[in-house]
Amino acid sequence: MPNRSAPRLLPCVLACALFAACGEPDVEYAYAPFTGDAFPNQRKGLVLPSGEVGFTSDNGSDTVTVLALPTGQVLAQVPIGRNPVDLDGPHHLAVDRAGGAVYVALSYPAPVILPGPHAAHGASLADGFVQKLALSDLRPLGEVRVDNNPGDIVLSDDGKRLIVSHFDLALATQPGLGVAARRARLAVIDPAQFEAEPRRVTLCVAPHGLALSRPDGRFAYAACYGEDALAVVDLGVQPAAVKRIALGPKASDTGSPNYGPYAVALSPSGKSVAVSSTGSRDVRLYDVQLGAFGGPVLATAGAPYFAAWSKDGARLWVPTQKPDALVEIEVATGTTLRSRNLGAACVRPHEVLRGAGGQLYVVCEGDHVAPGHVLVVDPLTLQPGVAVPVGVYPDRLVVMPGS
Repeated sequence: MPNRSAPRLLPCVLACALFAACGEPDVEYAYAPFTGDAFPNQRKGLVLPSGEVGFTSDNGSDTVTVLALPTGQVLAQVPIGRNPVDLDGPHHLAVDRAGGAVYVALSYPAPVILPGPHAAHGASLADGFVQKLALSDLRPLGEVRVDNNPGDIVLSDDGKRLIVSHFDLALATQPGLGVAARRARLAVIDPAQFEAEPRRVTLCVAPHGLALSRPDGRFAYAACYGEDALAVVDLGVQPAAVKRIALGPKASDTGSPNYGPYAVALSPSGKSVAVSSTGSRDVRLYDVQLGAFGGPVLATAGAPYFAAWSKDGARLWVPTQKPDALVEIEVATGTTLRSRNLGAACVRPHEVLRGAGGQLYVVCEGDHVAPGHVLVVDPLTLQPGVAVPVGVYPDRLVVMPGS
């Protein structure tokens, strides 16, 4: 929000309107929330259980829902964002239990009259923000401006590096620009100096899903939707070194992909990255040590989204849309072991996570009008269980380990 000293700029602004020679006033922005007796914190504190706790970003209702897992109890549903009237569009989040913080990417909706053929997510012209919320009650602690259309946000295991992709389809398809000019940037944020200007790395065309190597997050992996590639970024050098590995011989960098890589999932060993492509409807495996794709292509009937690995790295559970299903695939052979059409039990499954007890949690977007939910699924049979209501259009679930 603007600094409260901003009204004193009014004479200068009026003068600029009268005299063309006057330059623009130097406006500083203060992102820290208002505090003190005049701005009391009225949020209720969160009492977190000792077991696993889930957090969902609810894109369509400007909320974060907090769940006790696997019981499915809703602990809280808290409004967040910068604008109390319009939609801020929280799109994905990251949780740092040790640091006592939740980081939420705000990806503002597209304008009512769109500048091009793409609607909704990816077409906004407004800058995005990342807000830091207190884990104790989800009150805002600060924020940092990033580029428009934040896509994914991931925190390294050691809590020292936070990265944000930008799924900028408006830039990706802008006519007259070469591929280099259409590439969006990766924002790299130091949580210890959260409100400092992020480090920015030119990444690829319309990047979305992200993963970080363990434990220090030196290497970032990004699904380059508009370039049909996986970007591998070495963040440990200056400037960051970026390699883009094409998904296949038909890779297109025009912003209109043939494969459409949208989501990534790093294996428990850190040796393989599963890349889900919604266009070609398959999951491809990137070998970290070889620096290339290898092994079988894991075909899916529907468009695959954010997958989960088994603990031993031998299987993948993949949520798909059209049809709305959950598929279990053997990684070594590409064989589909089980498939469950979720139907009305889970409309538009977006992500699946594996809990500490082995149970699966599936994020169900719903129809983007009514509240979505998180579905608990039996990993052995893929039988749907408890459906836990959350906010409208949930698009990310983070499971925080028990204390």
